[in-house]
Amino acid sequence: MRSISPVISILVIFFYSFTIALQEHIYIFMFLPALFLIFMNFRALKEVLKKLLFLNIFVVIIVISLLIQDDFKTALLIFMRSNLILLTVLLLFYQKNEFDIALALQKLRFSRKLVSIVFFTAKSIFLIKREFVLFKKTLHVRGFKPKTDLLSYKIMAGFVGILIIKAYERAKYIQKSMLLRGFKGEIYTLANHQVFNSCDIALCLITFISLVLRWGVIL
Repeated sequence: MRSISPVISILVIFFYSFTIALQEHIYIFMFLPALFLIFMNFRALKEVLKKLLFLNIFVVIIVISLLIQDDFKTALLIFMRSNLILLTVLLLFYQKNEFDIALALQKLRFSRKLVSIVFFTAKSIFLIKREFVLFKKTLHVRGFKPKTDLLSYKIMAGFVGILIIKAYERAKYIQKSMLLRGFKGEIYTLANHQVFNSCDIALCLITFISLVLRWGVIL
């Protein structure tokens, strides 16, 4: 599967989602970026659609509330806008992790404090994921099956408590380590200079065309 660079992904999704969110109508050309990304990562489409279905829970609640008020047009417009933006986001960032986003923000010359916050947040999410996977494997080996009983609630509550304590202790350890290393609010990396490929350029052109051309009103 081919991948769009993180820098281009952030720029494209910013302008694309901001423009679509403020549009009064949905045009047929607005589907071009999503179709291009689907063509690039067709093998990942099934997994992306599963994530999109999960993210639609909140969108469906809003749509149902509007349908109850007999506002069918607004409900359909919100549903199409939300899914179009979510699908594009999932396709753009499917092969990227939190650290790629932090490095991309750094290359885009965002504030050093913002980049540091994103980077350390990404590190915390990575460690929490690792702890959660290890916890699940441990329970599976011991033959534990979660149920709606008091024992399951106690085990889950204990795990959440351990995560909070470990996160607090890890934050203090990282703070002391960074102070000893002379950290002054900026992350330094050995990442190579960003090189854009043909897919990046093609996506930028397709996104520009999709936002400029106002033909074929769908809704």
